[in-house]
Amino acid sequence: MSIPLNSCIILGGTGAVGKCIVKDALSSNAFTRVLTLGRRPVPTENDSSFTNLSVLEQKTVDFENVAGTFPDEGENLPQVVFCTLATTRGAAGSAEAFKKIDQQYVLDSARHIHEKAPKDPATGLSKVHFLYCSSTGANPNSFFLYPKTKGETEKALAEIGFERVSIFQPAFLKTVEPRAGIRAGEWIFGKIIPVLDLVAEKSASVSVASVALAMRLAGTSDSVDVQGVSPKSVGVNPKSKSKVAYFSNPNIHDIVNKYNAASKL
Repeated sequence: MSIPLNSCIILGGTGAVGKCIVKDALSSNAFTRVLTLGRRPVPTENDSSFTNLSVLEQKTVDFENVAGTFPDEGENLPQVVFCTLATTRGAAGSAEAFKKIDQQYVLDSARHIHEKAPKDPATGLSKVHFLYCSSTGANPNSFFLYPKTKGETEKALAEIGFERVSIFQPAFLKTVEPRAGIRAGEWIFGKIIPVLDLVAEKSASVSVASVALAMRLAGTSDSVDVQGVSPKSVGVNPKSKSKVAYFSNPNIHDIVNKYNAASKL
């Protein structure tokens, strides 16, 4: 079942997954207002894959000054937030810069949205469903920068105080456009993905369009199950009391496959 037509925020709409979420949110008519917040607008000019532009609103923000540049939405603050803000160490230039973009910008934005969002008088939780694109292998206890940063971010998001948090953990992302700052390991892995997909069809990789579709379907579902697919795990965070669901790479494939099958009926 889907929630009524609503509005949404997309953080990181110029990235590979974020751009697909913008396109899907517009073309699906799932939202009456799609608000992108980023360092620069999503380029839609002369691109026919962006449709229904009348509901798209784009605002430029400074992630170094979230409180001073985020729009004051008041009671009109969208209750669905998609976050795909991310980078690579190569693109960022250093481990410190990577962590600032990949984690600090995400958490500063999330905490600001939580602060400004209407609260449930009974629970004190923000009336927001926050959906975050993380990664397979995210682990706050990892010795490696990338999975450790993602894992720490997941943990912090679960503790902020949103009514719902959905965390998507895709594996290797297959893109149409070249990705800036791709890691050497990703380049090598990309070369052997076709073979791995034959062996581990749902575990090795996933297209950015599939991740975007699964996230949008979760964002418009009033249940933690999406298209009848249960998340890898779901529970209530003991600190914030938020309901937190984790969707694995196989979950993403199953959601998209069931949606496509139902669309053909």
